[in-house]
Amino acid sequence: MEDFKQFQGKDVDEAIDKACEYFGAERNQLEVEIASGGSSGIFGLVGVKKAEVRARKKNDLKELEADIREIISRLTQDMTPDPRLRIEIESDPIRVIIEDEENSGLLIGRDGQTITALQYIANRIIARKWPGAARIQLDSGDFRQKQQEKLKSTAQHLAEKAKQAGRVMSTQPLSAFHRRVVHMALQEDKAVSTRSKGDGPLKRVLIMPRKKKNKQEKETIEQQA
Repeated sequence: MEDFKQFQGKDVDEAIDKACEYFGAERNQLEVEIASGGSSGIFGLVGVKKAEVRARKKNDLKELEADIREIISRLTQDMTPDPRLRIEIESDPIRVIIEDEENSGLLIGRDGQTITALQYIANRIIARKWPGAARIQLDSGDFRQKQQEKLKSTAQHLAEKAKQAGRVMSTQPLSAFHRRVVHMALQEDKAVSTRSKGDGPLKRVLIMPRKKKNKQEKETIEQQA
């Protein structure tokens, strides 16, 4: 994907019109970020600032989808000769579901190792041709849904252990997507807090019990209220 380019105008609409003219595209074909809304200044004379936007053409989603379909078909051809692919191209991440009930176990592999490796390779290939495109999430046999449900259950179990033991618990290393699943699973639990710790592939989620206010602290807060 090409880099953003900057455009200015007396207002945002004019700046976007200039971007459309430059790219030869309609507004809905552009990805636009407003850097500054501009200012008319005092009486239109002092302190006038132009509006500024950053714009670039959106991905050609049909071409991106075709490339994803070809890449996944080539990577899985020895495991599923005639894969039926369902691609949710506008989701983020882009979901790619291989609909093959007979071979889904082979595609997933032990503990999801095979499908995770296929997903990693596919994303490396796609990133070279489509820099800036959303990453893909490969799925088969509802593996991702089952994986997320298991992860939520594990997070809740660790939260209970953290509360009972009064100490910090930790997940195993997780991807950014799966760390977000843990954070979301526990966001309503007021007795614990979560934060990510580590670097790169070793990053994990810490689940920390919140300190309970003792009786004296509660009385002090009530008196101050």
